[in-house]
Amino acid sequence: MRGLYEVFYAGDLFIQLISTAILVYCILSWFRPNFQAFYWLRRFIQPFVSPFQKLSLAVMRYFNAPIDFTCWFALIGFRILRRLWWVLYSLIARGLYR
Repeated sequence: MRGLYEVFYAGDLFIQLISTAILVYCILSWFRPNFQAFYWLRRFIQPFVSPFQKLSLAVMRYFNAPIDFTCWFALIGFRILRRLWWVLYSLIARGLYR
């Protein structure tokens, strides 16, 4: 049982790492930085953020807003994923204890 918790805890840390990287990228993008770490961070988060780009474009077109909501939607999505991750853990743990 301890091993199962450690696997789910590691997954939770990974989700938190991605969420933190997205938040740092958003804050840094406001200042238009020109350093290598910013570009590396963008390459790191791009696969995790890209599924939310279509939703963001649809919202931008609907409201005629010049603001990109992609990172915001990604943060909400990862928050939901984190909750579902622990729900899955509790379901598996309950099933093992029966």
